Amino acid sequence: MDKPVAPSSGFSREYVNSGEMRNQGWEVAITATPVERKNFTWTVSGTYYRNRSEVLKLADGVEELDIEAAFEDIGTFAVVGQPYGTIFGSAWQRNADGKLIIDPSTGLPYLDPVRKALGNPFPDFLAGIRNSFTIAQNFNVSFLWDFRKGGKIWNGTYARLNRLGRTEESANRDGENAEYVIDGVLGTGVVNDDGTAVAGTAANDVKVSAYDYFRSYKGDAGAAVEQHLEDGSWARLREVSASYRLNFKGNAAGKKIIQYLDFNFTAINLLLFTKYKGVDPETSLTGAGSNIQGFDYFNNPGVKTFTFGIRAGF
Repeated sequence: MDKPVAPSSGFSREYVNSGEMRNQGWEVAITATPVERKNFTWTVSGTYYRNRSEVLKLADGVEELDIEAAFEDIGTFAVVGQPYGTIFGSAWQRNADGKLIIDPSTGLPYLDPVRKALGNPFPDFLAGIRNSFTIAQNFNVSFLWDFRKGGKIWNGTYARLNRLGRTEESANRDGENAEYVIDGVLGTGVVNDDGTAVAGTAANDVKVSAYDYFRSYKGDAGAAVEQHLEDGSWARLREVSASYRLNFKGNAAGKKIIQYLDFNFTAINLLLFTKYKGVDPETSLTGAGSNIQGFDYFNNPGVKTFTFGIRAGF
């Protein structure tokens, strides 16, 4: 990777061995046949995969490495002691009890002057289970369920739509609850030289207009990106497939012009169950060849596909 160097050298970066990283994981695949009879067979196959990465060392003089260009207030980095690709970005300031520190002059939380580690975009584990059934030796049907547990996703799409008032959450912005009080503690109004605010003890009671609330707290106009880090867990019916073979008998001479016809049908991405607010947590803003994971900013949704086919054997 490229390492930043002093501009006085006449260069901005140099290519070096960037450091050391450890990946530890395992994968299990199991297949079983619970039922096997003359005219009916049921086969189950399952997979389970997990991996844990940790950056052990970076190049001399480098404390963090920006993996790939992203946004100004959010990116993925290699940092010693953290998983490779950890999401770092802007966060709110909090007191010792974890409560937001609210600016008494605006009613909005203070932004932390230091970028924070917000989460690991890679899942705790991935799993899949397929059930296949063969009936009367010529009809087959199978169902594949996929599962993902954990992994953080930045839902930048939802943040921008909140700002524009295009989400269900922001639909009542001009209604009875046109003013909001953000849960937290009031700051004293004193901000230290390093940008940290001094927290008070009183609960926040400063009202914020719906415009500022959905723009600068729930939206993306100066709000901390941590506001829109979501869990990327899901369960989905990945695939349903069925096939049927129609065999033909020979003519009076015992000859067959067509031996058989195979009819097949496959459907992909039929059902998705997730708490993620976006269209699909299985998404990547920068594509499959990128080192960045976990960014959703007006990404294209996944698609359902249906395929029908006929094959003849002669």
